[in-house]
Amino acid sequence: MRKLLYATALLAGCAAEDATDDGAPPAEKASVAEAAEHGKADWSLDPCAHHGWYGDGECDWFCPRRDADCDAAPLGPNPVGAATRFPIVLAHGFDASPTNRWGFFGVAGALEDDGHDVYVATVPPYNRVAVRAGYLARAVDEALAQSGADKVNIVAHSMGGLDARYLVSTLGYGDRVASLTTISSPHRGSAVADAALKVLPGFADPLVDKLGELWGTTFSELAEGNTDVAGALTDLSVAASAAFNAANKDVAGVYYQSWAGVSSAFGLVKDAAWAACEGRELRHRGTADRLHATLLPMAVLMGSRGNDGMATVESAKLGRFRGCFPGDHLDEVGQPKRSGPDRDTGFDHVRFYRNLAFDLAAQGH
Repeated sequence: MRKLLYATALLAGCAAEDATDDGAPPAEKASVAEAAEHGKADWSLDPCAHHGWYGDGECDWFCPRRDADCDAAPLGPNPVGAATRFPIVLAHGFDASPTNRWGFFGVAGALEDDGHDVYVATVPPYNRVAVRAGYLARAVDEALAQSGADKVNIVAHSMGGLDARYLVSTLGYGDRVASLTTISSPHRGSAVADAALKVLPGFADPLVDKLGELWGTTFSELAEGNTDVAGALTDLSVAASAAFNAANKDVAGVYYQSWAGVSSAFGLVKDAAWAACEGRELRHRGTADRLHATLLPMAVLMGSRGNDGMATVESAKLGRFRGCFPGDHLDEVGQPKRSGPDRDTGFDHVRFYRNLAFDLAAQGH
């Protein structure tokens, strides 16, 4: 439909200009827009380029190429504030490392530029929470030793949130963690993991682990001899979440907060998908995020419930639920290697994390 409007806009521009044989100025936007809306022209000249309407400060929806003035404004306030009291440790999720497509892209550098002390944890990409949490503990210890601080703020994406909870509760790091912020972590499990476990027979575990190790070592040296795919999926499953939550309750003195991403298979605006957000929505009304194609099969498993392609909003809630923003599981960490605000939604992952860090500082963390 939009392409049809584009074509009609083009036709209108030429038709209107062709009609002005007395040297009068070219057609006004209103004429071109009206023709675009009603489909009354048929030509190929780009009226917006011809008349200089691109980037003129007005959203010209009828242009054949997207007018930058139609881009959604960046979400959230302009990031400003003081540095956090405690160092920030970034914790990645399943199938991730600080350098691959699931890592926090450009976040550490942006936070450091704002004056924060930042450390990036590296844990085995495919292993159980208990194993991964042990490596996260090393990153926290390093941050404490190098900074001289007595606590850290952990900002975790996806499975990294489960690792951090295990670290705080089971490994006893509650006295060394000031705050834990989780971004779309499946605290009540992910249906994606349950579905994967059903199609991976137990007898194939050694082969799956070997394949996981071979792939994992292409982006993380910690995958070598340190891979347990079925174990990781089990810890991420809905079936195992109740026992995990019972064993890893919130620790007094640690500030817990959470965010969730919401996306749509075709970028359709579905207000019902935001119902679980409890009215806490960082978004421009009438806009929606388009789910990355690689996440489409996983999103199907979660049905119509608000989700980011890997975790539902309800599963992502922990402690103080801060709300939802338009983004899928990749967008949440700026992947694959994205910069600047999304043109349709205005979500900018770097802006988001900068505001998150300044907010932690304002709360005394």
